[in-house]
Amino acid sequence: MIAECVGLDIGQTAFKAVRFRRRLTGRESVEYFHQPIPYGRQEHAEPAHRTAMLRNFLWQHGLYGSGEIVTALPCQDVFVRTLSFPFRDAAKLAQIVPFEMENLIPMPLEDVTVGSLLLPARESPEGTAKTKGSDVLVTAAPKTKIAEHLRFMASADLNPSAITIDGMALFSVSQFLKEEGAQVPGDMAIIDVGASKTTLCLVHEGRPVLLRTVLWGGNHLTLALAVRHACSFAEAERRKRAMAVREIDAWLEPVLKELRVSLHAYESTVHQRLTHCWVSGGGSKLKELSGHMAHQLGLLPVGPRQGFGSSCPRAFSIAFGLAIHPGIVRPRWKSRLAGSNLALDFKTASDAASATTDVSKQDRRLALWGGLILIVLALMDLSVRLLLKDSTVKDLKHGLQTQYEQTFGPGASPGEELDQARYRVSQLEKGLSIVDGTRYNVLAGLAELGKHVPPGIPLKVRELTIDGNNIHLEGETTTFDAVEKIKQAFAANETFHDVSINDTRVGAVPNQVVFRLTYAVQRP
Repeated sequence: MIAECVGLDIGQTAFKAVRFRRRLTGRESVEYFHQPIPYGRQEHAEPAHRTAMLRNFLWQHGLYGSGEIVTALPCQDVFVRTLSFPFRDAAKLAQIVPFEMENLIPMPLEDVTVGSLLLPARESPEGTAKTKGSDVLVTAAPKTKIAEHLRFMASADLNPSAITIDGMALFSVSQFLKEEGAQVPGDMAIIDVGASKTTLCLVHEGRPVLLRTVLWGGNHLTLALAVRHACSFAEAERRKRAMAVREIDAWLEPVLKELRVSLHAYESTVHQRLTHCWVSGGGSKLKELSGHMAHQLGLLPVGPRQGFGSSCPRAFSIAFGLAIHPGIVRPRWKSRLAGSNLALDFKTASDAASATTDVSKQDRRLALWGGLILIVLALMDLSVRLLLKDSTVKDLKHGLQTQYEQTFGPGASPGEELDQARYRVSQLEKGLSIVDGTRYNVLAGLAELGKHVPPGIPLKVRELTIDGNNIHLEGETTTFDAVEKIKQAFAANETFHDVSINDTRVGAVPNQVVFRLTYAVQRP
């Protein structure tokens, strides 16, 4: 059985890879791969071209399928802070750290992936813990940066198993050397000088306490030499490799100034000075650069006794630190040193956040479907209630209609109670008025009429209308002379007033005269 891990360092001027293998017997092997990228050409900076170059680099050295792939984000793309807490409960720290970090970064918490490392407890010379509190190295990587990095990896047919920070890879190298038995200093500044940037990792009491990127690299020095000697970039690079550090110390001052600021800021916080310095990266190949930088920073350069000898891969330090990622390559030593398992992994944190987001989205979808089902059930219940109400109202209307028809006769409609009652009362009054003797009615009018018709004159009443004291009569007789006699008889009676006859005409049959008689009755 063979355990393999490939650390991939993607720089501006070179691709570097380290393949770390450990067999079942415990024997280890390390292989180094390097491919330079021409500097200064616009087409080489395009993502598609860099992807093609990376894919060719991996195929050329057989790195596809060579085990787990580990990559890193630069410190400049990540917010890094060291926070102190009065307790060491990991569960409480996991809950509190994101909210503490929210006040320290200029981005919303939902836009970053937060990672944290619980640093080993500080120990006194006697080996006892100094305090009961804890120090936590907290990192926050923008999700856009992680997504951009994953897209670039996917374009090269890669799916990294872990994504960490280049500064933590430098710390992993120091821990590897310590576990190999080297006397690695506990207080040290690891400085990785690259082509476009310099990465700083401060180690205090064997713990990583500060990670930073200084945007100055070997290319800045090469460009300065190209301007000074009026030569090409490649010629200036060859000159740089042959020059002593004292000849170029003036151009090193910008990066040394930034490093001094970081060292003094941290040392003034903890009130302790760091002791040693290790310079790595491609820029460390400059003659006497390691000793010069250590002297300018007031530190001691590490040497072979501390494990940083000729066998230590200074130019491949970040790639080597990625290849021995503690989350993937387990130590084979029985006693693990404090801090040997410190490892960041934004990939796992991002996947966990995505899983949480997916669960939240699924919960929201389920809640939405549940709400829709409840709305449908509520609408169905409302529809059933309305149908039952309409059915009940129809039954009540039918029963009421039946009762009205029984009371008021066919055709009567509910809701016209007053009109129906008035109509029925008027009909009753008309019926009673025929036989009612308390007032002048039809029977009384006919009796009075019969008394005053002249004898021997026939009179047939066609229509008789009594309107209070006024009588309207339509009748027929045999001659016009009979009509005149009826008028005179009524006019001679003191009981009748305003007697008049009009509309006298000949009837449809022989000996028939039709007339209208109108008079008023004076009641006693």
